[in-house]
Amino acid sequence: MRDSYFSSLAPFVREYIYEKKWQTLKDIQEKAAASILDGDSHVLIAAGTAAGKTEACFFPVLSLLCREGHAAGTGAAVLCIGPLKALINDQFERLKPLAAQGGLSLWRWHGDIAEGHKQQFLENPSGILQITPESLEALLLRRPEKTAAVFRNLSFVIIDEIHAFMGTDRGSQLLCLIGRICEQAACDPRRIGLSASLGDYDSALAWIRQGTEREGVLVKEERSGDKGPRHRISLAVDYRKGREFYPAVYEQCRDVRKSIIFTNSRQEAEETVKALKEIARERGEEDHYHVHHGSISASLRTEAERRLRESEAAQTVAATATLELGIDIGKLDRIIQIGAPMGVSAFVQRLGRSGRRSGISQMYFCSREYDDNPGTELSRIPWTLLKTIAVIQLYLEEQWTENAEPKPLPYSLLCHQTLSVLASLGEHSRPELYSRVLSLPPFREISEDDYGKLLEALISGAFLETTEEGNIILGLEGERMVNHYSFYSVFPDEEEFRVTLGGRELGKVNFIPPEGSGIILGGKNWKVEHVNLRSRRITVSAGSERGARIWRGGSGSLHTKVVRRMRQALTEETVYPYLSASAAGQLGLGREASRLFSLSEKLFIPRAGSVPQDSAESGAENNSFYFIPWLGSRGMRTLTLIMQKKENRHTLGIVSLEQENHYALRISSKLALPDFQHELQCIAKNPDNPETLLESGRIPYTDKYDYLLPQDLLLKQYAANMLDPEETAALFG
Repeated sequence: MRDSYFSSLAPFVREYIYEKKWQTLKDIQEKAAASILDGDSHVLIAAGTAAGKTEACFFPVLSLLCREGHAAGTGAAVLCIGPLKALINDQFERLKPLAAQGGLSLWRWHGDIAEGHKQQFLENPSGILQITPESLEALLLRRPEKTAAVFRNLSFVIIDEIHAFMGTDRGSQLLCLIGRICEQAACDPRRIGLSASLGDYDSALAWIRQGTEREGVLVKEERSGDKGPRHRISLAVDYRKGREFYPAVYEQCRDVRKSIIFTNSRQEAEETVKALKEIARERGEEDHYHVHHGSISASLRTEAERRLRESEAAQTVAATATLELGIDIGKLDRIIQIGAPMGVSAFVQRLGRSGRRSGISQMYFCSREYDDNPGTELSRIPWTLLKTIAVIQLYLEEQWTENAEPKPLPYSLLCHQTLSVLASLGEHSRPELYSRVLSLPPFREISEDDYGKLLEALISGAFLETTEEGNIILGLEGERMVNHYSFYSVFPDEEEFRVTLGGRELGKVNFIPPEGSGIILGGKNWKVEHVNLRSRRITVSAGSERGARIWRGGSGSLHTKVVRRMRQALTEETVYPYLSASAAGQLGLGREASRLFSLSEKLFIPRAGSVPQDSAESGAENNSFYFIPWLGSRGMRTLTLIMQKKENRHTLGIVSLEQENHYALRISSKLALPDFQHELQCIAKNPDNPETLLESGRIPYTDKYDYLLPQDLLLKQYAANMLDPEETAALFG
């Protein structure tokens, strides 16, 4: 390996570097140049935010394009996939002068780009095409005759922020699209993945390589000790109640020039900006607060980004994950997190957004609890604060982040890709369709028998039809579906469903419960009578607490390691230096409750007013207690279903069972607590097939096209993708 790859880069790239007055290539750029210029493998470039990943990728890629002489009209040489339109726009502006110096075309393609620009590309495809997965789906679907011409000389597929795709339906859709391009255009491009927050490099390399024979090479940024963030970090975790909350957040925005407030929902982002604007108005101070999420117009998002990047005055933007990724928003002084981050990966990504100006990444957390049952034993436990501490400590202590696990049985995506293939390529015989679709990487574990069942269900619903020759084509319902713009995306809409009783609205939920199941809304149980997907209305009747099966959605992905670290924070005596006085005080109250309830040793807490736990007299009052198993989302779902199973419910003497929050269950049983524990341990240590835990007709929809699946495949998918009986079995040793 040569000492420096600078001399191997194209002259226009070297000139660009001279103009930027860069003295040397960064370590990550040297390593990436070596792997891309001298090899033929797929490449994963892993480095922190602002470490130069984009240049590490494009310097050698553009040098190769220049060396090989890709001409206009010969097709795109590079397909660059971005998770966000804003990220594509930002990268377009960064790459435009570099590409122009090399005489290379650079194109954008997403929903905000004019049709004329897209048509110009199709008439003369060349250079680099930057696109989102949804727009790529639309391109293959609407312009199938162009696929071969556009991608016949495709040399590279660059996937930016690959952690945003891994383990998601959207990422699996992307792998399908790349596979379809390679087949239809007879090309074999190398893949390059970029990311700043990966926990498992082997999994990321395996994801990049799916469906190919090439090996994968890791190019990783080396840091002192190879641990911790690139910048020094400054963390502060606060805890505020009621009316104190938003004023505390407001104060954090006043003394810095540029800040982002991250929230975990669009609604929370809107509420935060509304509250901060009201405080500014009441105090007669400048209003510099903006919102940024996927539901607002592109012009408003762009304006918020411009203000952060260019304005000399103080600017604060409340955002969801739309600003979590690598959009260039200039030098941020502080990151503010409302509540706990979704996970360690989100925390690392958000932390890395600040620190370019001072070299110190600053992040302030403002925690508050959402207690549906104030005054109960568990209301003394600061769950949100504990999650914040757990996320921070897992990164500081172990540099651990969550691994993205792909869904073993993505039947919902299989529906989508089947419709897309038939819409773009037309009529298929069954063997042709089986071969073309099941060969796509996400579907390798799906049997032809299961695919046959799915096709029959789609035919019976008029989404597909069979010709006189027995071939398969789109049906009327299928044509209606694929002709709507919403078809391009595979993640469920974030719109809420109205819940109504006798025409009166009770509230809203952001998931689709199956008909016949129960939901909790407004503190009451309701039975789902009918779900209207078009009007987004759920009709309910009064539900019975006794024997009700309650669904609260089910798509959460809280990792067990985070929950176990929460327990450690609650039961140990460690002093965390980043806690404010109020946060430390709240943690202290939680630890007092933990000692009172012996949470370091026990999983069960008797509820106030229940009979003594050693009482098992016939006819005694029901025992009522909390069960805190310290499991992640998959284990918690499995455990709840185990106890809800009819025969297990009888064995356990369960009178009522409800989920108190993400971490605890509230149970009433005819059994004394020691007997309940013993019986549950016997059941959980010998788990049934997870499919037997679900009742047909009462399986929650978690993916976009679940409502198209036959019941047996819906059950099979949910059991494989959403449950983990092994984790539950390990709970009791």
